[in-house]
Amino acid sequence: MKDTIATVERNELSQALSGRRYGRLWLSLPDSFPILPGQFAMLKAAGIYEPLLRRAMAFYRSQRTSKELRFEFIYQILGRGTQALAAVQPGAGVEFLGPLGNTYDLDAARGREAVLVAGGVGAPALYMLAEKLIAWQIPTRLFIGGASQGDLCGLADFEALIAKGNVHGATMDGSYGVTGFVTVPLESYLQETPKLPKIIFACGPDPMLQRVAQIAASYDVPAQLSLEAPMGCGFGVCVGCAVAVKHECAEGFVYKKVCTDGPVFWGDELHF
Repeated sequence: MKDTIATVERNELSQALSGRRYGRLWLSLPDSFPILPGQFAMLKAAGIYEPLLRRAMAFYRSQRTSKELRFEFIYQILGRGTQALAAVQPGAGVEFLGPLGNTYDLDAARGREAVLVAGGVGAPALYMLAEKLIAWQIPTRLFIGGASQGDLCGLADFEALIAKGNVHGATMDGSYGVTGFVTVPLESYLQETPKLPKIIFACGPDPMLQRVAQIAASYDVPAQLSLEAPMGCGFGVCVGCAVAVKHECAEGFVYKKVCTDGPVFWGDELHF
């Protein structure tokens, strides 16, 4: 884990038809350390005092050499923290704490088709995973959903990476793929291919993940879910990201921290 100042290389902004605004941020460090699929960093525009806390963001892509590390994030511009990040220019500094969190169990995908389910700004947490799965020659399929086509974060990169015909979209306005929630084409696909061994990897808003966990259980498909949670520190001190996990006790669950115990959990262990 590094606590340092990264340098901004690029920071591109866009707006979807839904009205949501996004940033695509490239950073670099004169350092070299591994970043695993699913891990995240805590970021904040350097030199500002308000807001005080950094914002948690999943690594989208990374490139490592012996002398330098370059990495990329896609973020939705919502409040003061992300608005400040949207204003940083090339050459400026960004407070960086990372890499943080665990990673996906890729060994569990061997002998199965990997089915990725991405919701909105949760999609970036799955791109490095997709790269690794394809490098391992594991069949990979993506279901990606959002309010409009412009909300399907990283769509063009996923389409270039994943085999043609294996990217399925769903948008609420019908601008890409089927109209409606991404879990609908996901369930249809599971219904149509009951004999094909699969594993699901998903990241997105909690309601989507809850539905993915339900669908996975119904079709006896193992699922790993990367949770999105508000974080104050990112390394287990503030306990602001606690999530209920099933446990044999009177309450039926205990709490774990998304930042240190996750963000990746097995779907059948979560107490939604």
